[in-house]
Amino acid sequence: MSPGPVSTAIISQAPRTGWRIGPLITIGHSLLEMLMVIALAAGLQKFLAQPGIEIGVALIGGTLLIWMGISILLSLRGSDMRFANNNSAKTSKSGLDLVWLGVLATISNPFWFAWWISVPTSYLSESGQLGSVALMAFYFGHISADLAWNSFLAAAIASGKRWISDKTYGLILGASSLFFIYLGGCFLIRGYSLF
Repeated sequence: MSPGPVSTAIISQAPRTGWRIGPLITIGHSLLEMLMVIALAAGLQKFLAQPGIEIGVALIGGTLLIWMGISILLSLRGSDMRFANNNSAKTSKSGLDLVWLGVLATISNPFWFAWWISVPTSYLSESGQLGSVALMAFYFGHISADLAWNSFLAAAIASGKRWISDKTYGLILGASSLFFIYLGGCFLIRGYSLF
């Protein structure tokens, strides 16, 4: 539920694509999470414990967050980010495009990497001792929560078209983009401090 690139992708696209963006972005997000669960269960945590990995995650993730924040700010100057109204035509973005947006939004979030490196590693090692059913329960429980939240957020934003003006929508996206730039800067500083 924490705000990040996945939430911002949903907020920015839901007025044009409707509620379906929530489940489709979650599919892209969940594919990466499945790969992460499989990799951690296979022993990736030993590799991730190396000092250079944290530096890489901080520098690459920080750069991607700043890039996303600046991209959103630049988009606000054009008509791309206007809040679609009830009379606006839906965009023709395919479901696959929205799944890939979920993948990109997930990869661009350094918190995602940091979270998987730290919190779930112990859960997965305990689950792994109980067998593959426990690992699947951990994964599907986690993804179910993501799906529920992302679907709710997408439906709320898509139905909120009647109450949110272009100006309010622009302010929400502008605040999100500034937050991304701030977080990206924090990650870059952290990455350089680890050298």
